[in-house]
Amino acid sequence: MNIRALVRCSLTAVATILLISTAAAKVIFRAGFETGDLSEWSQTGTKGQNATPRNVQVVTDPVHGGKYSAKVTIHPDDVFNAQQLRAQIGGPRITVEEGSDTYMSFYLYMAEAPKDRDNFFYWEGQPPPRYDNVMTWWVEPNPAGGTMIRYGTGNLGRNGTLWEADFPIGSWHQLAMHIHWSEDPDKGNVRLWFDGKPALDKRVKTKGPESVYFCQPGIHRSPHTPSVDTIYFDDFILADSLDDIAIEAPKQ
Repeated sequence: MNIRALVRCSLTAVATILLISTAAAKVIFRAGFETGDLSEWSQTGTKGQNATPRNVQVVTDPVHGGKYSAKVTIHPDDVFNAQQLRAQIGGPRITVEEGSDTYMSFYLYMAEAPKDRDNFFYWEGQPPPRYDNVMTWWVEPNPAGGTMIRYGTGNLGRNGTLWEADFPIGSWHQLAMHIHWSEDPDKGNVRLWFDGKPALDKRVKTKGPESVYFCQPGIHRSPHTPSVDTIYFDDFILADSLDDIAIEAPKQ
């Protein structure tokens, strides 16, 4: 085979690989509430305490994109059990294998500062053998003033806070993530972006023994909090490639 033929063969092989890779990438779940209701979540969970009309509403203001967003409000009597209050939408379930990857982005907004710690997103394993909350994101008041957004691993972040940042009230913020799933803390990895800027890139244990994980955006908190808080959500994308989750350009 001469050099020209070899080059053509190599280019064809590269093009084939790129085509296969592109075809394999896909958006697994997308929800922007543009149906004007919660029907985009009908296959993931919109019943009971998680999404009663009192707790979850589709609204026209504020919105990030399109005409609609979701408004989630928690009250002191939104009791889930003796340990927690909840007002949530049941998010998608994904099959997770050792070494697999998940990519997700969404937007959130608060018109008023949180009065207590509000856990607004987490990944949790589904039995068998047990429910295993492996990572959580939350907002809470900063004792020095303002609001903080934080991320931690373990049940509700009890294994340590790995990232925190100021969370300005009154504007939309994009949170994006790349989770490389592993029970080995030397192999698992979390990458986060906040408002388009890289925020975290850290090796950490990201999963337990479970093979199915789910998320539930909303508000999940201690029952010993008498306050009412509201968070707005918009433009969820869950995919199996980084390019598909539409990380925005960093804000100036």
